[in-house]
Amino acid sequence: MQSALIGFGLTMHSISGNGLRSRARTKEEVEESFTNYASVEGKSHEEIKTIMESMWRQSLLTLFHFKVDALFQNLLTSFGTTPGKTGFGRNCDDLLGRITLNNRARAKETLNVITFLRNSLHNNGIHRGSDHGPFAAHGLTYLFKKDAPVQCASIAHVLAILDSTIDVLEEILVSAEVKSLPNVVDQYANLIP
Repeated sequence: MQSALIGFGLTMHSISGNGLRSRARTKEEVEESFTNYASVEGKSHEEIKTIMESMWRQSLLTLFHFKVDALFQNLLTSFGTTPGKTGFGRNCDDLLGRITLNNRARAKETLNVITFLRNSLHNNGIHRGSDHGPFAAHGLTYLFKKDAPVQCASIAHVLAILDSTIDVLEEILVSAEVKSLPNVVDQYANLIP
């Protein structure tokens, strides 16, 4: 998860020029840095920037969610449970049921939001599950309506829910039950060359 956030964060840092120049780049300078470096027939520069932002937003969300899923599988394995390989929800419920949290319902809601956002990517931005929400994080609202376009997946929404998810992960990792595990093996660490 740190690798995903660092990669995207450094990209944004590079684009903005913070710390790399005597002053941060203006919005116009950042936009100009993308102009004329890519072309798609029939697409304006504004449309290309929208494509780029969508790619960042969607890939950050997907990669982050994958890493959370892997973490939960590793923790469940360390607890002596065989995690499911096909459903994040079951693993999330199993893990949250094994540990003590200050607000289990809030933790589950936060994890549901990143799951619903990620799942909507497979459905071209349409939420296929049951209605869910409203849920608020960092002043933003998340609401999912069955078979409707998702209206809460802007880059601000993604970053806000990922920040809230990090808070949930911190609470999970410092829970007495997780801290008492003698060893947590990352089953996926050796899969990356």
